[in-house]
Amino acid sequence: MSKIETRDPAGPTISRRRVLRAASGGVIVAAAATVTTFDARPVAARTLGARSVADGIRAFKLYTGPNHASHVLEGTLDDEVRMDVVAIHFKETPAHSSEDWHHSPEAQYVITLSGTLEFATRQGQTFVVRPGDVLLSEDDIGSGHKWRLIDDQPWRRAYVVLQPGAKDGFVAKPRAET
Repeated sequence: MSKIETRDPAGPTISRRRVLRAASGGVIVAAAATVTTFDARPVAARTLGARSVADGIRAFKLYTGPNHASHVLEGTLDDEVRMDVVAIHFKETPAHSSEDWHHSPEAQYVITLSGTLEFATRQGQTFVVRPGDVLLSEDDIGSGHKWRLIDDQPWRRAYVVLQPGAKDGFVAKPRAET
């Protein structure tokens, strides 16, 4: 088997591990006989502006407040925190689908693989989840939330069920002063 060399156009040969890391953040460079460069980010990421890996994994947390209403926080995931989980399962919903008011069956991460959705709470909070975003859904009682697909893609996602009482690794973004 011949050796395939992978090069960074700005520097020396790099490892396959670094190439794979780059895949999640933007540009991948790979070569067999020649060097080829392509932008691996989803179209939405390219048109909306790139975020750096230092920004962290974009995440939202749906939770039940003292008023038994669902609320949302925006933030990131702490990549140093290991979470205790009990199950993972996958689901696909056709494009243009929606689900009316409901709450989460249990504390779980919902990792969006494809599809762009708008979520809403009964309190009027809305937010958009795109491929690569993570939703920590903990609003398992109360008034719940609803969602609808807002692009032409199916919603493909992974549900990662947290062990009861497990640390979740969510870091809320500081709220703007009013």
